[in-house]
Amino acid sequence: MAIPTFKSQSVALSTTNRTTIYTTPSLSRAVITSIMIANVDASSAATVKLEFYDASATTHFALTGAKSIAANDFLVISDSPIYFDTGDLLSATAGTADDITVTAFVEEYSTGF
Repeated sequence: MAIPTFKSQSVALSTTNRTTIYTTPSLSRAVITSIMIANVDASSAATVKLEFYDASATTHFALTGAKSIAANDFLVISDSPIYFDTGDLLSATAGTADDITVTAFVEEYSTGF
């Protein structure tokens, strides 16, 4: 059985463009066990949308709609693990630049050499 590598991958969303948070490397599979989204704006709510990109289908799938997070608040998503194959990725799109940070907690497994 493969031994996982545990990673925390964080990105501050500095634009309102779709931004990659985590990409599964070649010859690997991964499990995202939880995602923490923080609104660092002290005075305004901010929105964020999370998506899963399935590399085999070359398609983005929404994990959330435009989720509003109150000023100086956070959201933790840990209800269900998300399974990734090689090339799959997690991305986020902020409604406002420089207000949102996203951290994914990942278990990564090597599938070959």
